[in-house]
Amino acid sequence: MKKALLTTTALVALNSAAFASSIDTPVNSASSTHHTHSAATIVWSGDANIKYNVPLVATDATTGVKNKADGVVASDVDLDVTMTSPGAYSATISAGIEGGALEKLGPNATVTVTTPLFNVSVGTDDAAGGAGGGADASDLYADIDHMTNIGEDEDTSDWYISIPNFGGWTVAASGEKDMSTTTAKNKTSIGLKGTVGGLSVTAGGMHKDAGVSVATSLMGATVKVAAASVYSDTKNKNVQEQGVQVDMPLGGMNLSVNSTTTDGTSNWGASISTTVAGFAVSAGTDSDEDNQFKISGPMGPVTLVIDYDSTDPTTTDAKDATIEAGVTYAVPGTTGTTISASYSNDPDEDNFDMGTQVKMAFKF
Repeated sequence: MKKALLTTTALVALNSAAFASSIDTPVNSASSTHHTHSAATIVWSGDANIKYNVPLVATDATTGVKNKADGVVASDVDLDVTMTSPGAYSATISAGIEGGALEKLGPNATVTVTTPLFNVSVGTDDAAGGAGGGADASDLYADIDHMTNIGEDEDTSDWYISIPNFGGWTVAASGEKDMSTTTAKNKTSIGLKGTVGGLSVTAGGMHKDAGVSVATSLMGATVKVAAASVYSDTKNKNVQEQGVQVDMPLGGMNLSVNSTTTDGTSNWGASISTTVAGFAVSAGTDSDEDNQFKISGPMGPVTLVIDYDSTDPTTTDAKDATIEAGVTYAVPGTTGTTISASYSNDPDEDNFDMGTQVKMAFKF
C-alpha cells in the first residue's frame, strides 16, 4: 500500500481536489492568519501477477471424451484507490480496477460515511467492507455448520447502515439501490449482535428467513445454541433448524463438536486444530462423510499449504477429493513479492488457482 504521486491529468486533478479539501478555512488571530490541515489522503493499493497455468483434464459430459487444454500464460491486476477525509464525521471513497475491469469513479464507487451515531456505506459489490466483506446485515447472525445462511442470495447489498453502539448492541440494515421490484425488496435484511449478562447474541433476518444464536462460556468451553426458520422453495414453506456447538481447549489442541437438526434431518460434525513445529494443522469429519485435513506453515525458505477435502469436485475427473497443494516463496528484500508453484482441483480456489500453476505475484 502506497501513497502515490499521481501523474496523469485526471489523477492529478483528483489529487489536487483532495489536497484542497485537506486545508480548512483560514483562522484569523491577532497576530496572523493561518490554515489548519487535516490528514486527508489518497492511497493506492493493489496486487498484480504473471502466471503460467495448465488447466485440469476434464471429461466432456456429452461425448465422454477427455479434454486437455494447453498451458496458458496470463496476467491479472487489481488496483484500488481510496480517498479519506477524517474526523468525527468522515468519508471514504473507494474504487478500482478489479480483474482488469475498471470501475468508474462515480456511480460505481463505494462511499462510506462514519458519524458519531451511525455509519452508512453505499456502493457496488459488497457495500460494507469491500469484496467478501459481508454486505448483508443478516450476516451478523452466526449459525452452525449444516445450518442455512439467512437469505438465499448472500452479499449483494448496495447499501449498508449500521449503528455500532445502540445501547451496547450493533444494529444494521442493508438492501438494494433499486427497490422497484419485489425481488430487490426481498433482499432487504437486518442484523443484530451484542452481549447481555455474559451471553453473546446474534440475529439476522431477510425476507422469510430469520435466525438467532446465543453463546456463552461454560467450564472453560464456549457453548453456542442457534435456531432458524428458513423458507424452502421446494417445500413452499418455512423449515425449522436448530443446533448446538461446543468449542473447548484440550492442552495445546482445540476441539469443536456440533449437532444440528434441519427440517427433521440430524447432522453432526467434529474438528480439531493445533500447531505442530510451527505448522497449523486442522482435521475434521461430519455426518456427510466429508473428511477434511489442512496443514500450512514454513518449510525452509518456502511456505507449504496442503488442503484436502473428501467432497467430490464436480468440475474435474477426480472422484475422491478436492486437493490444493503448493509452496510459496517470499522474495527477500521485497515487500509482498512472491513466487509460487501449486496444484488445485478446488472450484472454490481457497488458496491457489485451479490447475497446475507457476505464478509470480506483487503487492503495492
